[in-house]
Amino acid sequence: MASPVAFGHEFRAHFLFDSKWHNLNHGSFGTYPIPVRNAKRGYTKLTESCPDKFLRYQYVDLLDKARDRLAQLVNAPVDECVIVQNATSGINTVLRNLVYKEKDVIIYFDTIYGAIEKTLISVCETNPQLTIRKVGHGQDYAYQLPMSHPEIASAFSQTISRLLYEGYNVKAAVFDTVVSLPGVRFPFERLVRMCKEYGILSIIDGAHAIGMMPLNFSQLDADFFTTNCHKWLYTPRGCALLHIPKRNQHLIRTTYPSSWGYRDLNASKTREVLPPMTKSDFVNLFQFVATADNTPFYCIPAALNFRQNLCGGEEAIYNYIRENAQRGADMIAMLLGTEVMDDLDQGSGLKAMGSYEASTGQEQVTRRWAGGLRDCAMANIVLPITILGAERNGSVRLGPGGAGSGGGLSPGLGAGKRPLLSPKQSYGLGASPISEAPQSPAGIEATTVKAEEVSQVVNWMQETLINEFNTFVPIFEYHGQLYTRISGQIYLELKDWEWLGGVLKGLCERVGAGEFTKKVELKPTLSRPVSELDLEKLGQSMSHNSISTYAEPGRTFDVSAGGWRRQSQPLM
Repeated sequence: MASPVAFGHEFRAHFLFDSKWHNLNHGSFGTYPIPVRNAKRGYTKLTESCPDKFLRYQYVDLLDKARDRLAQLVNAPVDECVIVQNATSGINTVLRNLVYKEKDVIIYFDTIYGAIEKTLISVCETNPQLTIRKVGHGQDYAYQLPMSHPEIASAFSQTISRLLYEGYNVKAAVFDTVVSLPGVRFPFERLVRMCKEYGILSIIDGAHAIGMMPLNFSQLDADFFTTNCHKWLYTPRGCALLHIPKRNQHLIRTTYPSSWGYRDLNASKTREVLPPMTKSDFVNLFQFVATADNTPFYCIPAALNFRQNLCGGEEAIYNYIRENAQRGADMIAMLLGTEVMDDLDQGSGLKAMGSYEASTGQEQVTRRWAGGLRDCAMANIVLPITILGAERNGSVRLGPGGAGSGGGLSPGLGAGKRPLLSPKQSYGLGASPISEAPQSPAGIEATTVKAEEVSQVVNWMQETLINEFNTFVPIFEYHGQLYTRISGQIYLELKDWEWLGGVLKGLCERVGAGEFTKKVELKPTLSRPVSELDLEKLGQSMSHNSISTYAEPGRTFDVSAGGWRRQSQPLM
């Protein structure tokens, strides 16, 4: 048996990070490794060498191969899988195609992604006969995190029952696989089963799903499922999978925007300019959606090759990033003297982790996180900042731009005080860009701020993280408390989270001293407009991460499999 892959700082060499940047927020935008970058360059060259030849004829084969690889990964028929720009586009496509009648209602949770809630409101504007209802509002069973998966399902059921009692027809339900903020695993499998029992269309926002956790669409059997490939699967942005089983494909009449795949009811009179297609109407619908740079789509095989050949396969990645996030969250909570958002009665959290002191962070990951809020690669830690006059209504508040009884907060692992990491260092391949962090005992006195100051505090903390520490993690308010969210990844180690804990502790102390009222002045290199940056020099500076096995000279780009290789070598 092959030895397990040693994830951690050495894996930074496979990515394109600036030598000073500490990437702790993979969940927001994702990133991709050098082999995928090289594949994207190859597809761009292929496109621009003969634009008409590629965009009229050649791209179809690449798109089909990408769809086929995704279908294999999620265990779904390939003719049920299409590729779109992002999960928001996928959800919009579904919601704007459905036909709504009087008394129809769509239900969703308060923690839904903001763009999707805006989409629901927009759909209601153009369909005044449609109603939307949040789970756990009004007289329904309350929904407010943290709460256990069974409680979330109960709140969902109570809302459905209330709506049916009021004479509504529950047309559809929109919910997440993993909520964005707070970053917690949702019981989407259970909710899909409940939707089937009630005859409700299940619309799954899986923005955080593929690449983070195993998916089996044939077993799940949701009505609509969309998931971003560019977040956790290591493809370029934007790239997402939209899965619609054959039974529901007739409901999707058009893409957004409508394009050449659309077939009107009198299709014989439709003028066609592209070569004839032989696939199903559903697949044809998404095959050419306006003119766009779809090279991220074609990079899916390269991303999957990287995950299999260099990372040891999907399960190895899933286990490491989840363990990294959850152990790191407990470490940060210990340093801050606070808690991690958790549902203790589900067997996750401290009950499953054991002591941090017993682990080096390099051991083979064998523990399984039981199904619960923390069964994912993101975690949320309470910051030691008390908000005076906060509204505890469950909504998420960022900077500018009734509760369940079974949930709880995991206390930090207080196994003694530990010194914070503070090496002053520049580093090369495989090292970590940890800069100086504050040195102080674990835990600090809680700082107090007014509710009207929260946005200013959040903005100041996030800008300071970038300006002074070359990193970023989201800071947000949820139910009257300030949290930060972290994202586990294969290029991170536990010492990264120990460092972040020290940084956050120092920032919270500075908030207490009123420093957030001062304007953050960005460093010259960060404040310069893009137009003034030397892009050619910037591109050269990124080459420090390029290792010899990724060099392109003497290699052949294999368009059929998505990668560069010499004649006698396997794909990279």
